[in-house]
Amino acid sequence: MMGKSNAKVLNPICCYCGKAVATTKDHIPPKAIFNKPRPSDLITVPACRDCNNGASTHDELFMAFLGMHVAGQRGEAERLFKEGTLKTVKRNKRLYQMVAKTIKPVNVITPGGIFTGKGYAVPWDSDAHDAVIERIVRGLFFYHYSTILADKADISVQWFNGLPDIDLTKLYTNSVAGGAFVYAYNKALDTDFDSIWLFQFYNGHWAGGHTLGRDSVLETNP
Repeated sequence: MMGKSNAKVLNPICCYCGKAVATTKDHIPPKAIFNKPRPSDLITVPACRDCNNGASTHDELFMAFLGMHVAGQRGEAERLFKEGTLKTVKRNKRLYQMVAKTIKPVNVITPGGIFTGKGYAVPWDSDAHDAVIERIVRGLFFYHYSTILADKADISVQWFNGLPDIDLTKLYTNSVAGGAFVYAYNKALDTDFDSIWLFQFYNGHWAGGHTLGRDSVLETNP
């Protein structure tokens, strides 16, 4: 199923905090994860300057670690690593020190269990990862349902080692930047804020999240 946005008019209120006037547009996912020249089909949502600018540090870290994680997929994924990750690591001394401190040699094993050689692994910055995934959920929820989550729902972020075993025919799916970012989603019909989201980045990293309305929590936990 292909999902289409209901958000036709720029909302004057920030889709993240739900309080300040939206004076900017934020890219969902962050435009930094896409190679230049940027694709023409990137998604934008209304955001206040504080929410937009305040996410830049997490966006940079997310891009850098994503590039390291998906480089083996070749093509655009490898180009992200070379043109995005490597340049960022060289420029950002804090990130360089983090990578140098945590990098370790690993055996490269295919999904079928075949050893293909030696490589290196660097653990993600989990704070940056989860913050960006949560923001993607918030942004796409507004983009598709014209509703600001703000503090009306709790958001749980998940990390997957591969595409989750779930019936994707029951979810809407969209693709951005020629498949560099693919996502699937759906919302419970009988609630305003309960939803599920699955994200695939460069066919090499998978994450997702689900939202649960605060009213739903109160009803199930009287």
